[in-house]
Amino acid sequence: MRNRMTNDHQKWFHQRYCAVVLLLLVSISLSGCSLFVMAGKMFFGDPLMTCEFTRQTKIDLIEDQKKVLVVCSTPESIRSDYPSLNYDLLEQVTYRLRRENIKVMDTGEVATWLDDNGGVWNDVDELAENFEVDYIIHVDIDEFDYREPNSPNLLRGKAYGHISAYEVNSIDGMKRALEIFNVEYTSEYPSHLPVSIEQESEAVFKKKYLDRIADQIGRFFYNYHAGDPI
Repeated sequence: MRNRMTNDHQKWFHQRYCAVVLLLLVSISLSGCSLFVMAGKMFFGDPLMTCEFTRQTKIDLIEDQKKVLVVCSTPESIRSDYPSLNYDLLEQVTYRLRRENIKVMDTGEVATWLDDNGGVWNDVDELAENFEVDYIIHVDIDEFDYREPNSPNLLRGKAYGHISAYEVNSIDGMKRALEIFNVEYTSEYPSHLPVSIEQESEAVFKKKYLDRIADQIGRFFYNYHAGDPI
C-alpha cells in the first residue's frame, strides 16, 4: 500500500513538472525571450556583464587599482552651442568611475590644466607628461544635440563620438600614451518618439540626457548587472 502511494505521488509530481515546463515553453513562444530572461534571473540571479574595456584589454581598472585621467573634447561647432558640455561630461563620467571604486584624477586639477591651455589639447602624450596616471580615457563627442531638428517644441537627445583609452608608459625617460582601446559611441534617446516641452522642460531633459550619456560611457569601463537601468 505504501509503495503504491509513493508511486502515485511520483506520478503526480512528474505530471505537474511536465505541465509547468510545457506552460513555460508556450509562454516563451508567445512572448519572446523576455520571459526566458526573467526565468533565468529567478534561478541564477541578475548576471554581471563584463565591461567592453576589460573584454578587449584584459585589464580590470577596479581590481588593478590603476589611476585614470578622464578628458572630454568636442569640436568648435558644439562648444559654441554648448560651452559647458566638456566639463559637464568630465564631471559626470568621473563621478561614475569613482563611484565604482576606480581611482580617477580630480576633475578640478584637470579643469584647471585645460583652462590654462585654452580649454583644448592637441596631443595625448602632453596629458601623459603632465599628469601622474596609468591610463587616460578620452571621450570625444563629434555630434550632440537634445532638440528635434525643425521641431522647436520637441526634444530628443542624439550624440555620436568615440571613446578611447591609452596606457601611459615611460619610454627613454619620457611619458608616452599608447592607445589600447577605441570604440564608437552612438546615442539616441528616446529612440521611438521625441518628448514634448509641455511634458518636460529643456533643462530637465538635458540633465537627464547627459546623465544617460555618462552612464553609457561609464559602462565601457566597469562591470554592471544586465538588469541595471540606464
